[in-house]
Amino acid sequence: MPSPSAGRRRADGRLRAVDVEGTTAVVTGGASGIGRATALELARRGADVVVADIHDERLAETAAAIEALGRRALAVRCDVTRDVDVDALASAAFDAFGAVDVLMNNAGIAVLGPPHRVEMAEWERILQVNVLGLVRGVRAFVPAMVERGHGYVVNTASVAGIWAYSWDAAPYITSKFAAYGLSEALARSLRPLGVGVSVLCPGLVHTNLGETARFSGVPDEFSGQWSYFPPEMVDAAVAADEVGPMVCDAIADERFAIFTNADDAARFTWWRDDIDRSLTDSIAAAPAPPRIV
Repeated sequence: MPSPSAGRRRADGRLRAVDVEGTTAVVTGGASGIGRATALELARRGADVVVADIHDERLAETAAAIEALGRRALAVRCDVTRDVDVDALASAAFDAFGAVDVLMNNAGIAVLGPPHRVEMAEWERILQVNVLGLVRGVRAFVPAMVERGHGYVVNTASVAGIWAYSWDAAPYITSKFAAYGLSEALARSLRPLGVGVSVLCPGLVHTNLGETARFSGVPDEFSGQWSYFPPEMVDAAVAADEVGPMVCDAIADERFAIFTNADDAARFTWWRDDIDRSLTDSIAAAPAPPRIV
């Protein structure tokens, strides 16, 4: 008996990906930044959207903006670190729309500080949001996609998940490497079953991530010194509104890796070509971090 996805494959072996028009999408972290931009772009392309976030006011505003585009919206308060919240999100989405075709696991936070001093509670917090939040989304929504042999998952990682861009954010980089690895593993396991997978690897994007960013293990006398962004990343920064169309185009093309800047795609190639050289050159090009014991 052929698999449910057998008739949906193209000549190159990839799936004929989800046509967004007429689908239902769920976006976590969907009330601001990249999540909001993608939710609105999905609506522009004909999807109904379930927006999940912990910010009630922004949730209501984003849902209203989706409805103003002529699509149905459902706003659900959801903390992705809580199993009960993510399960309730899935129940609300299925009850309202019957099925979910696109899942974007986008909720994320940042923690910065010397890796040898960051408190364990902060390590656990960022992994709960940036890694296990994705896992909870997959567990809640993907079984129904696998059963139908149809669906699409987008996980938000970062360029921080493909190369350690700085010395100031080891917890964030760790979590995003895990998000990238999970996404590649999902592609290996889900594509053969008819479910597409993409991973979003933004460079510097103008969002509100800084609102939730925390410093840990940085003494007061070093306040303001524990931060470094490579100048080339700052120069290439993009607006969040530019990212939504990139995500939707990748769904339409069934493209796995989504980069917000073309230079990041090239960097991924040459960084992996010679990791020792790449790491050595990057260390030499950046100022040394403060010596915090």
